[in-house]
Amino acid sequence: MVVIHESLVVQLLLVAKQFNAQAVRLANYWAAMGIRMAAPDFIHAEVISALYKKIPAGMISSNLAVELMTKFYEMDIDIYPASLLHQRAIELALELRQRMPYDSHYLALAESLNCDFWTADQPFYRAAQPHHPRVQWIGNA
Repeated sequence: MVVIHESLVVQLLLVAKQFNAQAVRLANYWAAMGIRMAAPDFIHAEVISALYKKIPAGMISSNLAVELMTKFYEMDIDIYPASLLHQRAIELALELRQRMPYDSHYLALAESLNCDFWTADQPFYRAAQPHHPRVQWIGNA
């Protein structure tokens, strides 16, 4: 099992993203090894928000955003209720001096599942990795 961050999902969906090849290679490896992907339930809102931001920026069309969301829903990701992670996420966000606790939910989930957490969010990786070695950054893959 691995926990995947919204930023990594966006890397998988958008071929033009910087770490797309590494993300695809990792996802293929996990699939070949039978390693399941997991995420908190609010990943759906985070992915649609990330895609939506690219529409007014002219990076993708609204039609492509809808297509990519459909592709996202077809990904085989185990979804866990964020409500079970809130307390630990707040503790982690405070420890890591995060402005918001969203990313800390992913780390809390990885802790509860005793697995790695993969992200394309380098600032979160830099904040968390020295004290939480289960946090992995796609740029190191």
